Formats: sequence, structure tokens, C-alpha cells
Amino acid sequence: MFAAYTFLYTLGLCALAPRALLHLLTGGKYGTALGARLGQVPDHLPPCRGAIWLHAVSVGEVHAARGLIPHLRALLPDTPIVLSTTTPTGQAIATGAGADAVFYMPLDLPRAVRAYVEALQPRALLLVETEIWPNLLRACRDRQVPVAIVNGRLSARSAQRYARLGRLWSAPMSMLNVVCARTSVEASRFAAIGVSPDRVVTTGNLKADAEALKPPPHLEAALGEALHLDPSRPLIVAGCTMDHEEEKVLLAFRRVQERYPLASLLIAPRHPERFDEVDALVRNAGFACRRRTAPPSGPADVLLLDTIGELPAAYGLGDVAFVGGSLVATGGHNLLEPAIQSRPVLFGPNTDNFALLADQMVSAGGGIRVADAEGLAREVGRLLGDDDLRNQAGRLAYEVARRDAAAGLRTARVLVRRLVPRAS
Repeated sequence: MFAAYTFLYTLGLCALAPRALLHLLTGGKYGTALGARLGQVPDHLPPCRGAIWLHAVSVGEVHAARGLIPHLRALLPDTPIVLSTTTPTGQAIATGAGADAVFYMPLDLPRAVRAYVEALQPRALLLVETEIWPNLLRACRDRQVPVAIVNGRLSARSAQRYARLGRLWSAPMSMLNVVCARTSVEASRFAAIGVSPDRVVTTGNLKADAEALKPPPHLEAALGEALHLDPSRPLIVAGCTMDHEEEKVLLAFRRVQERYPLASLLIAPRHPERFDEVDALVRNAGFACRRRTAPPSGPADVLLLDTIGELPAAYGLGDVAFVGGSLVATGGHNLLEPAIQSRPVLFGPNTDNFALLADQMVSAGGGIRVADAEGLAREVGRLLGDDDLRNQAGRLAYEVARRDAAAGLRTARVLVRRLVPRAS
């Protein structure tokens, strides 16, 4: 199985090679730290031998890791914690996550992953959400390194895909020592695709380890000053927007301004490489646009958050929040960031990545699902026109977010008990 997987994986890398070369030459996300990705271990890692190795692909997974790291550190005070990511945006966020070292994850090639496992000699490997890399798992097995999935996320669609692989996927599944799933539904899906049921535990959503999500008040105040916000103007925050979604958000905003001419909009694209593109979209739509990183240049109806890591604070500055990736078919993004700021949470129909949470938000009254731009405009207008309704929805959203407030501690206790019992 592993030989076939490695062959197909290598073919896929070869197919992507021209794109990777382009990124390398232009500074794109796949061209960063090429040597490290191919197995060249950075000099700052070997001193962290015996560490807990956490892997978080990108921004969302790093936020989940932030909900776990302080609890692991409290239970294992003498054990280093290192954090790897796949994307540069994840790397940028990871530097502030509290780990002892941050580095890029190697490609899942036998020699590359083995180099890192041998250099780190980790006490345990923790994979955030659904990062199942067969060669990495095999390298850990050969070194007797226990492996866990934390904040385990598995949609119905992904579970069906894994199930179709049948025995081909049973080998890597058998190498997982424990899966800490977000919900009981996801726990049952992991068991259905081959993880032994006695190794699956429901521990809650690390992204809701509430106070790890909420930015310090001084960061929120500093961002408000940098954006030169006018407190008399209602602010709509559209976070983690995707390609072809900003046009819909801008259309909704135009409708809102017909009723509330002083309303302003802050857009935070999900991917930094799209900042210039979204800037052009806003201007082509006829709106004055001001970027977070640009010098003040007079009033603007639309603000572009072209930085990494400031979106949680931006949600706290807004009156209502829309979470992107949901008006286009990408599965939606983290609904908890605005909810923990006590803001009403609006989102589109595509929330496969957070299906249960989205349903809970709607049922509680803190979340509002809209079908399209017109629906978004209508619901934003309704919230802006009723302070009591808006405040109540924000409070209810916060209550949903707080339900899993202890997920980090629960997860850390399971990991210490099952993976590193000598420390318990």
C-alpha cells in the first residue's frame, strides 16, 4: 500500500512541479522553504528533541492548536512543543501560538518525513483535524512515536471518500493511537472508516476553547485606531471571503447602504495572495477603498484588511459579522471567531466544514443562514435596524461558542493519559 501511495503521491508532485516552480520564483505560497519541505531539517529544531509535535496545515488549524498548547504546557511543563504548518499564512500565525519552535511540514515522502522524525524524536505527533499522511505515520510507527488526531473533523462527504478506499486506507488508520473528535457524530465517522472505536474520544472543538480565541482588548483598540474607524458608522465585517464571493458581499453592501448610507464594510479575504485582486474588485464596484496597510487617505466606505492574524480583533469592532466561504461552495470557515466576540453571525448555505455548529447557531438564534446576496442584505439591514435584536443574537452566539470552552483541557488530559502516561 505504501509503495503505491508514494508512487501516486510523487506523480502528483511532478504534475504540480511547474506551478511550484512559479511560486518559488514569485514568492508564492508553495515555493516557500523548499529545502525544508524536501527534508532539510532547520538548525533550530534538533534542540527540541523529545517534543510534542503539533501539525496544523494553515490558519484555521493553527487557531485550533492555540486552544490546546497552553493546556499541554500546563500538564507537561518540561516537554517542548513544536508546531509545523504547510502554508506561509499558517506559519505567520503560528509564530504567535506559543510553541517553542515553528517550521514547515515536509512533503509526505519517506526520506523527507523520516529526517524530521529522526531529528525531533518526538514524544508524540498530534495532527490537527484530518491530516492523515501515510508515510509520516509509518515513520512514526517505526520510531514507536504515538500519533493522535486532535480536533478531529470529518464531514459526511470526506467519510464517504475514505470509506471507498477500503483496505487501502486501513493501514494508516490502524496507526492512529487516538482520535480526539470535535463531536460525537464525527467520532462515529472516524470509527466507520477504520479507526478502532476504543481509540476515538469526543473532546469538543478546540477552536471554541474560548479565551484562546478572543484577542486581548489592546489589540482590538489598536486595530480600531489604525483603521480610523468612525464610531458613528455601523460596521459590517466580512471575514475569510473567497474568490467569487466578494462580488456578492459588495452587492449586499450596496443594498444595505440604500437604507443605511453611513454603513461601512470591512472585507478580510481568506488568502493573502488575493489582497490586490479584492482591492481592484472593490474599486471597480464603485466604492472608495482603504487598505489596512496603506496610509490614511480620507474616508472610505470599504476597508480591506490586508494583514494576517487581525481578523478576530476586527470581528470585535464590527456590529454584525458575515463568515465567508459559505456563499460559494468551499464549505465555510470558522463561525466561532465572531461568536466569541458576541456578534451576530451570518453565513451562506455552504457550511459543510462546520455543519453541526452552523445548525446549533441557527437553532440558538445567534446565527443566521442566508441563501444569497439579497438575503444577506436583508438580514444585515434587519440587525442594524434593531439594537435589541442585534445584541440578543450576539449574546446567543457567544453562548454557543462557550459550550466547548474546556475542549483544550479535555483534549490535553486525554493525550497525556493515552500517549504519555509517564507524565500523568
